[in-house]
Amino acid sequence: MHPSRLTTNTTIWTFGFILQCVLVYVVFRRGIARRFPVFASLLVFYPVRAALLFGLSGHISSGGATLLYEVLSFADDALQLMVAVEVTLHLIRDMGGWTRFRALLCLLLLGAASVFTWITLVLVPNRISTDRLQLFAWFVLLALFGTVSKSSRSPNLMRISAGLSVFSLVQFSALAGRTIAFLSRNADQYAAWSYVPALSYLGIVIFWIITLRKESERILIPSEIAS
Repeated sequence: MHPSRLTTNTTIWTFGFILQCVLVYVVFRRGIARRFPVFASLLVFYPVRAALLFGLSGHISSGGATLLYEVLSFADDALQLMVAVEVTLHLIRDMGGWTRFRALLCLLLLGAASVFTWITLVLVPNRISTDRLQLFAWFVLLALFGTVSKSSRSPNLMRISAGLSVFSLVQFSALAGRTIAFLSRNADQYAAWSYVPALSYLGIVIFWIITLRKESERILIPSEIAS
C-alpha cells in the first residue's frame, strides 16, 4: 500500500527541517557564517520559512496565505541573488581584485542570464508557475560555478557554489519535467517532478553538513604561500 501524499509531505518536511537546522548549527559552529554571512542568512531563512508556513497553515485566510507565500518567495529570490553577489565578491578577491575585464565579464554573465531567463519564460506554458527572478538567479548561480571552479582558492566557496549550482540544475530539470508532464496531461508525473527539488535539496544539505569546514578568514595567494 502506497503512503498518502499527506504522509509523504509530512515526512519530507520533518526530515528536511531537522537537517536544515543541523546545517545552520554547523555553519555557525564552524565559523562559516562569519566569512559567508549572506549564505548563512539564506540557510537560516529556509527552516524559518518552513516553520512559519507550517505553523500558520489553516489559521489564516487563503488571501493572507497567498500574500505570505509571495512575500517569502520574493525574500528567497532576493537572498539567492545576494548570495550570488557574495560569491562573486569572494571570487574577485581571490583573483586579485577588480579589473576592467572582470567587470565586463560580470556584465556579460548578467546579460546571458537575462537572455536565457527570457527564453525559458517563452518556452514554458503560462499555466505552469514560473518566477522570472528565481529563474534569473538560477542561471547566474550556474554560470558562477564555472568561474569559481577554475579560479577560487577557498574550498568552502567551491562547495557552496557547487551545491547552489547543482540545485539550480535540478530546478531546471524539474521545470522541464513538469512542462512535459503538463503538455502530455500526466498528473502523476507532474506531481512526481514536484518532489524532485525538495529531495535534491536535502541531498545538498547533507553534502554541506559533511564538507563545509572552518577555513582562514584570509586565503593566501600563491606567492605568499611560496614565501
